[in-house]
Amino acid sequence: MNTALKIILVDENTGRSAMLRRALQDKGHEVICRMDSSSNLQNSNEMTHADVVIVNSDIPDEEVFANLHDVNKTKPKPIVMFAEKSSSEMANSAIKSGVNAYIVDGLEENRVQPIIDVAIARFREFQALKDELDATRSMLSERKAVEKAKGLLMEHKEITEDEAYQSLRKMAMNKNKRIVDVSESVINAFELLE
Repeated sequence: MNTALKIILVDENTGRSAMLRRALQDKGHEVICRMDSSSNLQNSNEMTHADVVIVNSDIPDEEVFANLHDVNKTKPKPIVMFAEKSSSEMANSAIKSGVNAYIVDGLEENRVQPIIDVAIARFREFQALKDELDATRSMLSERKAVEKAKGLLMEHKEITEDEAYQSLRKMAMNKNKRIVDVSESVINAFELLE
């Protein structure tokens, strides 16, 4: 991959973060921001420009994971976390918070680039699955609206399912709207009458 990346580095240890910054710069990356804590990460202006977030922590706590979870909900980015110590509970918290690569006791300069590459690939794969899930949910919701509108028309106009669908389709064409939008209007109209 080796594309130049803009990275936010979160590490309270200045010596360790200086070493990591050098390793990243040697690979052609730019650390656009270094923070001592993850508490301001979500509100950071640099989040808009960052390609990757690297969190380096001795022992990550629930606050760190909560901050990363918030970032993932509002400004999702690939997240790499290096920790000195871990437990299965911490690993689970990391996964739930959206960390794409969780490395324990393994911050070595020569390993940083492959770890970042894996994190970016996992992030992209997860985002693609999330987008697909969102699209499927949207289609299902639209389908439910059309089915409900057909049911209402069938019940109140005493027509067949096909006639109800053709009626919705004709209204959509006449109004130059999507059939789901017309269906929602029909549902709303019937709800007002009740």
